[in-house]
Amino acid sequence: MAQAALLHATLEARLVTGRVIGGGEGTFRVLAGNVVCEAALAASCLLEPLENDLVLLVCLENGMEVILSVLSRDEAATARVLLPRHSAIECPGELTLRVASSLALQSGRSLRLESESMDVSARSAAAAIVKLNTVCDTAEFCCRALTTLGQAAVSAFRSFTQCLGESRKMVEGSDETRCKNSTLVADANATVMSKNSLRLSEETARTDARLIQLG
Repeated sequence: MAQAALLHATLEARLVTGRVIGGGEGTFRVLAGNVVCEAALAASCLLEPLENDLVLLVCLENGMEVILSVLSRDEAATARVLLPRHSAIECPGELTLRVASSLALQSGRSLRLESESMDVSARSAAAAIVKLNTVCDTAEFCCRALTTLGQAAVSAFRSFTQCLGESRKMVEGSDETRCKNSTLVADANATVMSKNSLRLSEETARTDARLIQLG
């Protein structure tokens, strides 16, 4: 009894190169030779292909095309590295990140830095923070100019309130205070000591007390 033989076409995986002509969001149109195919992006290809990029394409046994890597592109094009939704970069030793121009870190929700010690040095810095919570055991500042503390200090507040248990201020040079109204209230004693004292009043100078001693 004769039995008809069936012909099965067996596809083999093969590598080809192609030029990206469009697409995005995980699926790209690639021109390989004279054939245009729809290719997905391999998990190991972290560099997002752009139009006119020369890519390495693998044609799988099931007929699916996958981009393995980007071989070359225009130097002026911006490179974008794609990572899976949950990713982590680990290094057992030291890791150094160097950029020649600018470095920007952007986070859609939160940004957290954890380290045993941290050193930050900058020629100039600007910070715009709506709400800041800081917990420090020990804080040391050594600055030539700082908006709140330093050799040259400048503070500008709409409203400022201090509640201290004990306070001592020591000024080596000159100390000057300018304000519209000034009030000094002491529950017990108020003492002003100086080598020379000069008080100037443009309109009225008044001292009220039960006992006034001069000399």
